[in-house]
Amino acid sequence: MEQKTNSTRQWSFPNALDFVVMIFWVFFSQVAAVVVTRACGLKFPDMQLVESADEELSLWAQLSMAESLVIVYPIAMILSIAGILLYRRLRGGTNKIARFSPAGFNPSLILGGIVWIVATQILLEPVTALLPEVPNAIGRGFFAILVSVVLAPIFEELLCRGIVLESIRAKRGVIAAWIWSSVFFAIIHGQIASMVTALVVGLILGYIYIRSRSIFSVIILHALNNGLALMAISFGFGDSTFADIIPDKRIYMAVYAVSALVFLIGGITLGRQLAAERRREKYPVQE
Repeated sequence: MEQKTNSTRQWSFPNALDFVVMIFWVFFSQVAAVVVTRACGLKFPDMQLVESADEELSLWAQLSMAESLVIVYPIAMILSIAGILLYRRLRGGTNKIARFSPAGFNPSLILGGIVWIVATQILLEPVTALLPEVPNAIGRGFFAILVSVVLAPIFEELLCRGIVLESIRAKRGVIAAWIWSSVFFAIIHGQIASMVTALVVGLILGYIYIRSRSIFSVIILHALNNGLALMAISFGFGDSTFADIIPDKRIYMAVYAVSALVFLIGGITLGRQLAAERRREKYPVQE
């Protein structure tokens, strides 16, 4: 009987196959959205034009890219979320989409989170600098801001920190949910360099979500992170590292050391919080 119970639990939702199916569905939804919108007459600029040395041509292509993306992106994400919710229901998963407690909105937690994310990105620079550059697939202008700072934080947080994390947490516990929802977040970013950064940022966002018990804080934090990235691109620092921006090596090393300290403090806090959450799961009556 015990062996049968363990076997049933192993194949219950969500398991490794379910994880792969959900990732596949996200990428399928992206392709489907592009195919459908192109069939309806939507045109995408050539990526070579986006990266063109001709500034006027590149600017036009980036604006055009953003105009196309503001249509395609929400279609793709709605398909992704709807499909995964339907699949989860058919597989007998939890009905929880996300935690929406207004009490979870914590300005100090958001401020600390953005400092932690920036510090982490500085620490990752020696690794990400070795990886292929990520092309500007967002574009520029108002529509790029709308996609990156408004739509992406809402849709991606509902999907990754909401549906995926809560689905895994219901059956596998908070630690597994925190890790695998972050891996999911990283994989759907596609590019290798983006995956590395997204994995670590996803771990931070997952921690903030678990601690605040609300999707609102991570949506705002995600928006701030994307907004800073867009600002860097707008001011011509899109391909620059912090080492490029801070030419004085001594100052850069001091910033790097402070970033390492922030990362360490954040990691210790994260470990304590997750341990507390795990105790709540194990001894719910005592908490």
